[in-house]
Amino acid sequence: MSNDVKLSSQKIQKLRHAKCWSQEELATASGWSVRTIQRIEKTGNASLESTKALASVFNITPDDLQELSGVEHVTFSFILKYSWLAAFAIASILFGLWIVDILIPTLKGADFSQQYQLHVDFRYLDFGGLSFILGFLLLGLNIWLEHISKKKLLDKAFHNSQ
Repeated sequence: MSNDVKLSSQKIQKLRHAKCWSQEELATASGWSVRTIQRIEKTGNASLESTKALASVFNITPDDLQELSGVEHVTFSFILKYSWLAAFAIASILFGLWIVDILIPTLKGADFSQQYQLHVDFRYLDFGGLSFILGFLLLGLNIWLEHISKKKLLDKAFHNSQ
C-alpha cells in the first residue's frame, strides 16, 4: 500500500504566493528540502508526511490540499463551467430559426399567425429569450462560484495563520 497522496499543485502554489513565500521559505517552514517542495509543486505527488507538514504550515487540513480527480467532479465542473455557453448557443439557434421561419416570410407578406400555426405554435422568441436569460444566470453563477472558491481557500489560509 502506497503512502503517496495526490495533491493539487495549483492550490499549494496559490497558498505559497498568498503568504508571499518562495519555495525556499516554504521548505524551511515545512521542514522539507527545496527539492521536495519543487517536486510536489511540479507533480502533485507527496508522501503522507509531506502532506501533513504542508497542511500544518498553511493551517489547513490535508484534505484541503488534495486534488479532486474523480470523473464525477470533472464532469460536473465542465458542465458548470460551460453550461452558459450551451444556453447562449441554444438561444442563438432559436433566434435564427425565428428569423428564417417566422420573420422573413412575414416580411414577405405571409400572415404572422399563420406562420406560427405552420410550426405548431412553437414560440421561438419565448424559448430563445428564456435560454438567453438562463445563459446570463449560469455565467453569473459560474463567475461567483469561482470567486467564492478562490476566496475561501485564501481566507482559510490567512485566517488559520493568525
